[in-house]
Amino acid sequence: MVVFSMTGSDRCCGTGTKHESSRRGFMAGCGAAIALALAGGTGTVGGQEEYEPIGDLLEIVEEENWGRWGEDDELGAINLLGSEEMFAGLTAAKKRGRKRVERFTLQTPITGKAFDAFFDDGVEFPTTDTGDPLFPGRTPARRDNVADVEDPIPTPNGVLFADDRFETPLYLQGTTHYDALGHAWYDGTLYNGFDAGTTRTRRAFDIEVEGVTETFGLGKADVGNVADSGVAGRGVLLDVGRYKVDEAPYRLDLGEEITLEDLEATADAQNVDLRKRDILLVRTGALERARDPEAEWAPLNEPGLTYSDDLVRWFRDMEFPVVGADNLGVEKASQEVTEDDLDDGRTDLRGTYLFPLHGALLRNLGVTINEILDLSDLATQCAADGVYEFLYTAGPLNVEQGAGTPVNPVILKASSGNEGGQAPGRGGNGRGGKGR
Repeated sequence: MVVFSMTGSDRCCGTGTKHESSRRGFMAGCGAAIALALAGGTGTVGGQEEYEPIGDLLEIVEEENWGRWGEDDELGAINLLGSEEMFAGLTAAKKRGRKRVERFTLQTPITGKAFDAFFDDGVEFPTTDTGDPLFPGRTPARRDNVADVEDPIPTPNGVLFADDRFETPLYLQGTTHYDALGHAWYDGTLYNGFDAGTTRTRRAFDIEVEGVTETFGLGKADVGNVADSGVAGRGVLLDVGRYKVDEAPYRLDLGEEITLEDLEATADAQNVDLRKRDILLVRTGALERARDPEAEWAPLNEPGLTYSDDLVRWFRDMEFPVVGADNLGVEKASQEVTEDDLDDGRTDLRGTYLFPLHGALLRNLGVTINEILDLSDLATQCAADGVYEFLYTAGPLNVEQGAGTPVNPVILKASSGNEGGQAPGRGGNGRGGKGR
C-alpha cells in the first residue's frame, strides 16, 4: 500500500530534505500524493481532495469471515490452505513430468539504489543494475560490512568470516512484501473485530539496544502470523497486460482499471481454470514501466484492480487466501466507483474512494495482499508454454508485530521446455535476470 506525502512537509520520499525532480513524470505521479498518517503532511491523489467514507460501501462483505476460524484468529483466509490445496499446487507443478519443472522467484532486491535518481541529476535513471525498491516515501535499505577481508571475524583454525548489517532503515513494505491483516482498517476495527487501538501495542525490553528500550506495533493480526504458518497452494497467473495489450512490453496504461470482467476474460483467453482457494497473481506490467527509462512513471496512478460489488463478492465466493500483483497496491490508489459498479439500491454510494479493496480484503475477508511482485520472467514463460498454474510457496520474514514484511515467493511450474529444473537465464541457483 502506498504511503507518501509532500505538501506541507519538508520530507520528500522520506529523506528529510527537499529535492526537485521532474524525471520521467515522477512529480506528475507523486506531487499530488496521498495524505496518510505514516507520511505526515497533507496531499491528494490526482487532485482529488475529498474521498467517500469506506464503511457503507463495504457493508456487503463487512465481518463476512469474522469468527469463521475462531474469535481469536489472526491468520484469516490462509487457514483455507490445507492438504488438498497444497496437493493441488504440487499436482500443477508435476503435470508435465519430472524433467519439466522450473522454478522462479518473485522478489525485487531489498538493497536497491533506485531513489538516488530522484535526488541526484548525475545518476542515470533507472538504476536497474542494482534493483529497485519502487516505493515512494520509503527510502531503500543500505547494508554495509562490519567484517570483511580488511577486518574479518577470526577463528582459531584460520577460517575467516565476513558479516554485515543494515545502516539505514529497512522499511518492511519497501520491496516485495506481504501486508498484515492489521495493516488497514476503518471505523476503529481491524480484521476479526480486533480494536484498532491494538495497532499501537507497546513492547518493552529489559536490555537497551542502541538506545531502544521499547517499540510499538500490531498487537493483533500482525504479519508474524502468516510467517509462522507459511503459504503453499495452487497459484494462478492472470497476465492482464498481455491479454489487453498486443505488443511488447505488454503493460497497461497509467490509470487503467482492471475489472472482474477483465480477470475472467484473461482466464478464458489463457485457458486456465480458476478454482476456489487458488492463490491469485495479477500482472499489469507496472514493474516493467518503473524500470523503463523511456516511460513515464507515476506510481500513484498505476493500473490495478478496481472496486465493484461483484468483484468483492467474487473474492468472497472464490475464497482466495492470497492475492498479489506487480504494482504498489494490487488495486488502484484512487478509484471512481460508478453506478455500474454497484447493486440496485446502492447507487447513492458512487464516488471517489481510496484503497477500498484493502478494506474489503484485509479487514473484512482476511485475504493477505502480496505487493510489488516481479512477475516478468514467470509471465514470459507462462506465455511461451501456455501453463499458467503452478505451486506457489512463500515463507515471509517473521517480524513480530509487523504491519508487513518482505517476502520472496518461490514458484515451481510445469513447463514444456528447458530441462534441468531452473528458469531460463537464471543460473542453477535461480538468480540472475531482474537487472542484476
